[in-house]
Amino acid sequence: MNKKHTNHTLKKAISLTAATTVLCTGIFTPDFFSTQSVSAKNTSQKTITVTDNSSTTTTLGTNITQFIAKAVDTNTTNTTTNMTAKTTTINIQDTMPTTDTTTTKDPASTPTATKKPTSTKTPATTKKPAATKKPVAAKKPQEKKSNITKITISAAGDCTLGSDYKSPSGVNFYAKYNEKKDPSYFFNNVKSIFKKDNLTLVNFEGTLTKRNTRADKTFAFKGNPSYLKILQQGNVDAVSFANNHCRDYGEGSYNDTIAVFKKNKMPFASYGKVSVYKTKGKKIGMIAVNGLDGVSSSERFINSGIKKLKKKKADLIVVSMHAGIEKTSVINDVQKTIAHYAVKKGANLVLGHHPHTLQGIEKYKGAYIVYSLANFCFGGNTNPADKDTMIFQQTFTFKNKKLKKTKDIKIIPCKVSSSNSINNYQPTPAKGAAKKRIIAKMNRFCKPYNLKFKHNGKLR
Repeated sequence: MNKKHTNHTLKKAISLTAATTVLCTGIFTPDFFSTQSVSAKNTSQKTITVTDNSSTTTTLGTNITQFIAKAVDTNTTNTTTNMTAKTTTINIQDTMPTTDTTTTKDPASTPTATKKPTSTKTPATTKKPAATKKPVAAKKPQEKKSNITKITISAAGDCTLGSDYKSPSGVNFYAKYNEKKDPSYFFNNVKSIFKKDNLTLVNFEGTLTKRNTRADKTFAFKGNPSYLKILQQGNVDAVSFANNHCRDYGEGSYNDTIAVFKKNKMPFASYGKVSVYKTKGKKIGMIAVNGLDGVSSSERFINSGIKKLKKKKADLIVVSMHAGIEKTSVINDVQKTIAHYAVKKGANLVLGHHPHTLQGIEKYKGAYIVYSLANFCFGGNTNPADKDTMIFQQTFTFKNKKLKKTKDIKIIPCKVSSSNSINNYQPTPAKGAAKKRIIAKMNRFCKPYNLKFKHNGKLR
């Protein structure tokens, strides 16, 4: 009985050990440790603190076997011992700690740690090229600037490139030209001013012809056709040509002069012939009338000329009128009538000539009227008593292709000669006392029109 009982007990122990081994190896496999989110951070058992899954299973199995063997040795008489051992085994499994295994070195068991590349995924900071793309913000003012176009027009008075045959041969225009033998001499002191503007317009008074068929009149002027280089080298861009001297040597001399303009590509306006000058993407239309032929004649040419220029889509229209009384600052009714009519029809600027002296400036319905610009490069008088003159400048501003209302005008006081004692046909900006005097003179002339210029020539 003892042997049988012993054998029976031994068999049960062996069976229980085998079952326990199967149970342990089935539950505590490497897969178990790799798939569970448990941790041995706080356990006191040596078997769980090991991070290698295979060695953990072996050690755990050994400990359980030793535990069961000890249980068998102390309880070999009844079956409850076996149940206690099984229950103990299960309790060991159930009492495994459940905290996270964040200390494990196995990357598979720490997915949150391996996903930290999300911290390297900070293209938001690397995508700060948006900050480097600030040229977009810098371009905005340029776009605004590109929508604004400024056109500066300079206007000067009578230019007579030649003299009357009765003038003193030693000091007349021909003598000076032969002395200098340089077309650039005449506008040398003002060409830098003209170079900075967008259009320089003067009144051409005389003819460029080789004809000798002089008209029967007090003064008749002609110059050699090559004299046109004087204007070109002086940075003059266009001329008005409708006055009482454009036919001094007959109708042929008028046609000769027009031919010279055309041949040398000098824009001109003359009676029914209008002209368009293009600059900075804008078209400046020009009309020239001779008020000495009568108001109705001038109005007819102005009306038809403006219609022509509007068809050509001119952005600005400048009307030059030859009218008034010589050697007086008084503006007569003919001048006012023609000038006002031109503005009403659409002129943006009216320039007056003929009096050979300066006269006032009026602002009428938003447009400026310069009633007389006096002489400029004037070969018609070898030594005029009044050498005062000026360059009138106006800057027109277009914003989004629309002309803005401004008062951006300026006068540049000048003398028709760089010499006070004689006319050397070289207009020169006035300085010092002469400059102040001419500005004061213009302020007197402009007082009836409530215009006043500062010491620098700009409008107050």
